[in-house]
Amino acid sequence: MAKVFYNFNGAAFALAAAWLMPAADVSAQSSTSSPSVVELFTSQGCSSCPPADKLLGELATKPGIIAMSFPVTYWDYLGWKDTLARPENTARQRGYAAKAAEGEVYTPQVFVNGLKGCVGSNRSDIEAAVHSTGSALQKSIVAVAVRRDGKKLLIEAGAAPEGSKLRNAKVWVASVLRNADVPIGGGENAGRKVTYTNVVHSLIEAGDWEGAAASYSVPVDGSKLQDGDMFVVFLQAEHLGAIVGAARISG
Repeated sequence: MAKVFYNFNGAAFALAAAWLMPAADVSAQSSTSSPSVVELFTSQGCSSCPPADKLLGELATKPGIIAMSFPVTYWDYLGWKDTLARPENTARQRGYAAKAAEGEVYTPQVFVNGLKGCVGSNRSDIEAAVHSTGSALQKSIVAVAVRRDGKKLLIEAGAAPEGSKLRNAKVWVASVLRNADVPIGGGENAGRKVTYTNVVHSLIEAGDWEGAAASYSVPVDGSKLQDGDMFVVFLQAEHLGAIVGAARISG
């Protein structure tokens, strides 16, 4: 089914329906071959999104991928206000789109490792993006580790590999809700109950990374970073650039 969406300037376009990609589950992770980060932008008000949300759940245990769902707000006018959406998610998607050649936002839309946008329904394109961006970033990967100490997350980011040009990034921490079953009472998906997987319900900056090994302590107090049942830490070049390191931990 075709789906109407808007570019960054608000013009209407049509796009085919789509699916999406997942995240796995480990208690803590640190590796010089960082998992790929796959971000899904989705909406309860979009009839094309449930297949993507379902696929995200099916792929959530695959190794080598950390996937997160970012519900967005711009379809709320269709008759149902997304109960999981955050304006910050919408702004994040638009920031990615503004950097992309086509500059379009739509749902469901995927961004892989901060570098490559894909239509969520095209599994082969997503897999190709995971491979191509992973290869492109291979010499820039930074080891990231995270552990929990009471009401704090303790994060370690390694030094930039020798020869890497990426020396400035932000350390981000996402609090993630692994599963949410949502009965939808209006809009294009009225009457459906949709399961959402790895939903980001808060995302904060832990600090700057400047190429040298560094440590960070992030309070989990419910004010800025909510106490989720999973946390994802990722190192992303500024201005929504390449993601060169990531780890996750159970909440």
